[in-house]
Amino acid sequence: VATLGKTGLGLLPRVSYHLGGTAEFITTPFFSIQTELVYSLQGAAYDRSQDIYLNYHYINLPVFAKAYFYEDASFELGIQYGRLLKAIGTNYINSSEDQVNKNDFAVVFGLAYKVAEKVNFGIRYNLGITNTADRDIIYEARHTNRVLQISVGYIF
Repeated sequence: VATLGKTGLGLLPRVSYHLGGTAEFITTPFFSIQTELVYSLQGAAYDRSQDIYLNYHYINLPVFAKAYFYEDASFELGIQYGRLLKAIGTNYINSSEDQVNKNDFAVVFGLAYKVAEKVNFGIRYNLGITNTADRDIIYEARHTNRVLQISVGYIF
């Protein structure tokens, strides 16, 4: 579930997907460092009934610390760099790569749980700190990525 900026700007959340891989480096039984490479569809909706969306395609590289607090449950906290691959506006919304900042930085935090030996579940929030607009053109406000991600993964 993704949106841009604060509430009250007329932008609505949109539901999309993300897909990627991860590597976890366990340092102690209670702490690890994890990095990922994730393709993520982000952006916002202007009007769902008329199918008007801002579609931002990112390749994200989060790096975070994981603190295990109960058996296989962990808290995650870190930073994320995102690179815009494509920006598309639908139905009269103009959005192209030259209007959107190519680099995106975010603070990442969430919870993860290994449900079984090979399956994990996670919920994470990406709080963007970079203005996605190349300049403040809509309401002269900052439009930062705000993304709630729910993940299911298989451990190889």
